[in-house]
Amino acid sequence: MMLLLLAGSLESAMAAEVSVQEVKLAASSPQVQNRVAALTTLYDRSDFRALEFNLSQLALLHQEAVRAQLVQHAVDSGELDQAKATWLQAQAERKPAFTVVEQGDGYLVTQSAFHYGAQARGLVMQWQQMLLAQDMVRQAEAGDLVLSTWLTGDLRTQKTRRDIFLKHLPQLSEQAVAKLILQFTSDTKLMWLPDNGVIARLAATSGDEQMYHLLWRRRTDQYSLAELNRLAAQAPVPNVVEQLIAATVNPSLKPLAYKALITLKPLPLTAREFLREKLDEVDDGQMVAYELAQHGYVQWLEQLASDSRNQVVRNNFKAAMAKLP
Repeated sequence: MMLLLLAGSLESAMAAEVSVQEVKLAASSPQVQNRVAALTTLYDRSDFRALEFNLSQLALLHQEAVRAQLVQHAVDSGELDQAKATWLQAQAERKPAFTVVEQGDGYLVTQSAFHYGAQARGLVMQWQQMLLAQDMVRQAEAGDLVLSTWLTGDLRTQKTRRDIFLKHLPQLSEQAVAKLILQFTSDTKLMWLPDNGVIARLAATSGDEQMYHLLWRRRTDQYSLAELNRLAAQAPVPNVVEQLIAATVNPSLKPLAYKALITLKPLPLTAREFLREKLDEVDDGQMVAYELAQHGYVQWLEQLASDSRNQVVRNNFKAAMAKLP
């Protein structure tokens, strides 16, 4: 038995069924093409009262074909104002007037004959996000952007606003960025951000030590890992080396941070002294010794172990040598 599937939650029970061929013929008909050419001008002028009146004079199938092509024109032009966005939102909310039935593998699929609703919805969403971004930049420059408020909402809203912030942060002045950073010392609600995106990008943009201090002490995620990798690629710049050293406080990041330090050629004096001190530790000393041995520092390790009175250093050296292939 053939199974009939209803596709699309907006599909109206009163929608009329047409063939795919009928839809194609309507879309390419001279009447539709001439009306699209005329109404495109009305769309560009945002004269939607006249546009809707003209549409109402068409047969419903032709009207839907024109609407679909007008929305495509909107997508292609990409320029919106409030009137255009309002009209497009209305198109996104229209119930399908026609459906088509297509053959699947052993079943039939009933779906909307025209798909301009999703296109219109996506375009309006992009426009709304552009306005949100412009408002974010304006508030930040005025010193009025409160991150703990602006970044709130459900998870989808938080993600959208985070991504907008990350995309447009480079547009902000140093003064605006500095004011945003200060909020992390005074607003405890910012400690509950769901990820490290905002913190990592503010740290990278400003080089602020307090932002890095916060970043390295939070749970590791893709953003803190990406920032560590970015820093490793910039070493041996002095302040970068300092942050690679600081990142070793994070249990998840420390193996990568140690490796990034040890692979610097030549090994900066600050990094060399830091690693030497780590060799005295039980917790990280063996890890550091093994990485140093792997990267050509066996003679230095051997000298340190020989000169040290600390048994921990000697044990770490022996353990590292035992692990070498």
